[in-house]
Amino acid sequence: DKSAAMIKEWYLWRKSAGIDDLPVAQANNQHPVPYPIRGYASVADANLTPGITVKEYQLKVNKYFGGGCWHKRDKDGHPVYIERIGRYHIKDIPKKCSMGELFEYHYLMQEFLSRTVFPECTQLAGRDISQQVVIFDLAGISIGMLSHIPALNMLREMLAKDQLYYPECMFKTYVVNAPNMFVTAWKLIKGWLDPRVISKIHILGKDHSEELLKQIPAHSLPSFLGGGCRCSHMAGGCVPSVPMSNYPDLPRKAFMSLRHQVQVSYAEPRHSYTCDVSPVDFEQRSPWGSPMSSPQTLQSYATWFGFKKDSPRSASDLADAPLARTRYMYVRFMADRGRGMVVEVMWQPFGAATTAGLYVQDEEVLIYPETLVDPQRAPVLLELKVPNRAGQLVLNWRIANFDEGQAPFPGPEEAQIPIVLEYSIDSEDDLLEEFQLPPIKRD
Repeated sequence: DKSAAMIKEWYLWRKSAGIDDLPVAQANNQHPVPYPIRGYASVADANLTPGITVKEYQLKVNKYFGGGCWHKRDKDGHPVYIERIGRYHIKDIPKKCSMGELFEYHYLMQEFLSRTVFPECTQLAGRDISQQVVIFDLAGISIGMLSHIPALNMLREMLAKDQLYYPECMFKTYVVNAPNMFVTAWKLIKGWLDPRVISKIHILGKDHSEELLKQIPAHSLPSFLGGGCRCSHMAGGCVPSVPMSNYPDLPRKAFMSLRHQVQVSYAEPRHSYTCDVSPVDFEQRSPWGSPMSSPQTLQSYATWFGFKKDSPRSASDLADAPLARTRYMYVRFMADRGRGMVVEVMWQPFGAATTAGLYVQDEEVLIYPETLVDPQRAPVLLELKVPNRAGQLVLNWRIANFDEGQAPFPGPEEAQIPIVLEYSIDSEDDLLEEFQLPPIKRD
């Protein structure tokens, strides 16, 4: 019958397109995430960075797309996917990306959703979750984008494939910040969609926050959409966007020659790096410092898990001090194996100088709380907000504990193999200048 024929065609398509062989990031492997993600345990929060197995077309598509992210869950447990369509480089996509590249990228994202995101949401909700909530943000869209025929043709083909091979994956879709001119384009797009799909799509203007908050809790909705989330621990915030330049989109070469290389192991799982930073460093060059790698030094930092977490002082307290503007620094790092690492950053400001010319160190401040990352999947870019005053920066890494994240713990033999950690630290100005990137425009 018709249903059996459709299922047979679906299986044949998966085999011919190699869908089951796609490198889908899951808890039990080290494949990189195909797109930015926030708020899941199967994989750590991450942006798309040029890992060894990340293909060039993925970086190219990410460059021209407006910025997207799987961002936490709605009130019913569905994953929320946000796409800044209004920031697309719409005319560059048909010129510089082939239809085959777009399909492969799209299939990889859909498989990641099906194999990784949905199962985790199902486990958390205690019931089957096989649909997502989608938010398309049209802020910044122009009439030229809505009427660009080559891009519309690509969209039509993509929608046709989705309805054929990934049907019923949408719970609700919200199109927000939709201008009046979108009405004409919507009449055309509706003709490409199944009526059941159309019934799930809600077109909203600029006053969309109230409607979104009915479905998504405030702590899971980005602030630029009317929620309370900022994801300040991530470069690019909730939804990183290359066209918006809200984070540094580093090229592959930026991770090929990192300055420091050390080894950690499950027997010696910690490493610390320290460097002195002054306002002059921000204006002229990055701090270099030296890694704390001796056993004595590592032992002296062995109690950093949770130390001074109850301190009432914070980076915001320092920012309120006179003339103490904040600046940004970036840490690039990667690991060759492992099950994830936890990173924490402390700031110890220097106080007034003594008569001997030495500085008195003030109380340490936590500027980046313990955060689980997956440097074994792809390089990590850490963004640090540092007070613009003299002080000492201390970065602490450790191998993730068995109860952190969902990656399996290594067997006895694998646990004996050291993990190579490579890293560099730079001021924002130095990083942008070295790789000729535009200034960062944070939300």
